[in-house]
Amino acid sequence: MFNQNASAKLLQQLCELKLEERRVSSDIRHLVRNNRTIDFFQAKQLSNLRTGVKTKIKSVESKITPNIIA
Repeated sequence: MFNQNASAKLLQQLCELKLEERRVSSDIRHLVRNNRTIDFFQAKQLSNLRTGVKTKIKSVESKITPNIIA
């Protein structure tokens, strides 16, 4: 049904996406902690990046563990 190589690739992609999500969250947290002022464009970019990564993570997770309806 699902070969080992494809599963390993999906798990690696999931790990990379989780690291990217942590990096984006860390960037946002540092900006807030230091009371840094950013313009609207930068805020929009960070927001889009965070939502995009979360969407990709959900997509990869659904491929790894699909919903089984009995």
